[in-house]
Amino acid sequence: MRKKTCGKGVTLTEDHTLCLRSSGSKCEHRCGSEKDPVCGTDGRTYLNRCMLQVEVCRLGIDLSHVGPCNNISAHRENCPVDCEQAPRDGPVCGSDGNVYKSTCHMKLLTCGQGVVRTNKKYCQTTRHCRESCWRNAKPACGSDGKVYANVCRMKSKNCGKHVFEVPMAYCASQERTSHGSTCPTGCKSEPEKPTCGSDGYIYRSECELKLLNCGSNRRVSKVDYDKCRNRLAKCLKIKCSNDPDPVCGTDARTYTNQCQLNLATCLKGVQFAHVGNCTKLKEQEPCPTDCDNETGDQPVCGSDGNVYKSNCHLKKETCGQLVIQVPLHHCRTTALCQQDCAEDRNFVCGSDNKIYKNECEMKRTNCGKHIYVVPMKRCIAGFQFKGCAKFCPTYYDPVCGTDNMTYSNSCFLEMESCRSRSLVALKHMGTCAEPVNEIPKNYLY
Repeated sequence: MRKKTCGKGVTLTEDHTLCLRSSGSKCEHRCGSEKDPVCGTDGRTYLNRCMLQVEVCRLGIDLSHVGPCNNISAHRENCPVDCEQAPRDGPVCGSDGNVYKSTCHMKLLTCGQGVVRTNKKYCQTTRHCRESCWRNAKPACGSDGKVYANVCRMKSKNCGKHVFEVPMAYCASQERTSHGSTCPTGCKSEPEKPTCGSDGYIYRSECELKLLNCGSNRRVSKVDYDKCRNRLAKCLKIKCSNDPDPVCGTDARTYTNQCQLNLATCLKGVQFAHVGNCTKLKEQEPCPTDCDNETGDQPVCGSDGNVYKSNCHLKKETCGQLVIQVPLHHCRTTALCQQDCAEDRNFVCGSDNKIYKNECEMKRTNCGKHIYVVPMKRCIAGFQFKGCAKFCPTYYDPVCGTDNMTYSNSCFLEMESCRSRSLVALKHMGTCAEPVNEIPKNYLY
């Protein structure tokens, strides 16, 4: 947008409805033919998100979920009984944001929720599965204790697993440094004394400089502090709050929130490891083998981006992967569990065939479940209407009647035609002032 409108003073608007057809937009999108299906709230599957965006602009519909629409009623889904003989085609990224061992496991664990298989890029631990990595020779130590050629290789080789970067000290036993010096395993007891490194970064102490550069091909040494003054001035412009939402950095330190980590990235190149507090990398607790007696009714969001029935299930399913419980808003199906929903009555039909006051209310009520918006006609199929009364969808696809009145969509015109005993019929598509001759393009997959 900035490139196309450079020098014209165009800025982003907070009111996204200004870009809808009902506000005069022409909805002229240019879309590629990339196959990455998404489901709209009209119950239709679109080839990719851009093509859905055309209909969002034209009709005012919205994204229901990633992946193709599962138009079989969720209650009538065929669910497997077990997955012993099923093909092991995992890891699979589900439309609920969770990663499963196989398609069969996904269907078994989410029976009746209409979860479908989606592109791997939509799930946290499968996002980098097929990534082609540059031959970047910056060794990285993984939380599994192995040394990788670089961070990209570490993530692509551990497709579907929660493996993150930690200081090289934890892999030091397997890493032969060319200088023969040993890596410090921690700097908690070291006094804080800002140190400027020859790489231009500012470290909390000389110990931290060694900890974060241990095992790298280029040697980083302590230099005069004046050489880092410019970086310090630049980084201090980042102002952060102390709102707690902890994240773990690749230096195995927990930061209060993402902004505080961004400051550390600026100062010393520390990157994001995972959400939540950093865990102890050694001294593993034994994993539970049975969670049948767990009574927790609130689902748990894991630092691997997956939702589990309870903390016990989390530990059992991710044994040895250092996954921890994090705030609910970090996972897709639990993001709105504790949300204060607005009181506005923007009724939606859920995939469980129930009507909710609004989408936020629907997701909060179904915390941890994959419930999504489907066309309202599914929820009102069993309603009995008298006379010409009927529920009409709220999308804007104007039509002009023979009474020279513009109706929001053909449903409202049909209602008026019924009331007037067929005196009003369709004159043309579009508003009465601006007729539309072209048939809408079909972006359906």
